[in-house]
Amino acid sequence: MGGQLLVATAAVERRDLIGIVDWRVSELERLGVEVRTNCYAEADTVLTEAPDLVIVATGGIPDMEWFEGAELCENLWDVLTGAVPGKSDVLIYDGTGRQPAASCALHLAQQGKSVCIATPDDALAIEMTYIDKSSFRKRIAELGLRSIVEVSLVKVERRGNSLQATFRNVLTGSESQVEASQIAIEHGTVPVADIYHELRHLSVNDGVTDIALLLNREEAVATQPGSFQLHRIGDAVSSRDVYSSIHEAFRLCSKI
Repeated sequence: MGGQLLVATAAVERRDLIGIVDWRVSELERLGVEVRTNCYAEADTVLTEAPDLVIVATGGIPDMEWFEGAELCENLWDVLTGAVPGKSDVLIYDGTGRQPAASCALHLAQQGKSVCIATPDDALAIEMTYIDKSSFRKRIAELGLRSIVEVSLVKVERRGNSLQATFRNVLTGSESQVEASQIAIEHGTVPVADIYHELRHLSVNDGVTDIALLLNREEAVATQPGSFQLHRIGDAVSSRDVYSSIHEAFRLCSKI
């Protein structure tokens, strides 16, 4: 159990995040919640349980299908966890400004790899909190990592034994190229929500979460026998950080 948090904790700087998982697992045990792992839940699996409420929290997968040459690149999760070994020089494209790209860059640099980070933002770690961005920027500077800002990734091509990334400056539109042995992409996630769409037409609320309900103190309307409400949360809706996902789950479940 743990999902993307298990990926995040592969980096030394973020290992403390495992506490988020450990505490919740211990609470599930204390409350006697049944947990099933190593199984794939399809629509029929859910319907067999005759639920009153279904919350889809299936997360997302790395967003890699938006640029030419994506098949030549690695997703950041695989590089960070070591599922794909980091090569001698790595170019990381950070399309979110959140923690994953910066932590992966430090993780690789600490292994002796040459690392360059490119981002469309005007500075690294733009979406982090002040404390996090200061810490990551300091470590990146101390290790001498190269950074390229205000560029968007256009395409990746093979050039002999290397890969060549073409970037477009977000201000001027001018293009530039950077070569590396390996290119890793962080562009958030796309929802894994097939089961949500399969169940939606069978639910009493058409899978729609009433935002007004979340903002007041009214309790959720009970369903009739044989019917169920359907909701989805976290990256199963859209790419976001762990704090947003936790808050979203709390707001919904406090009304149940």
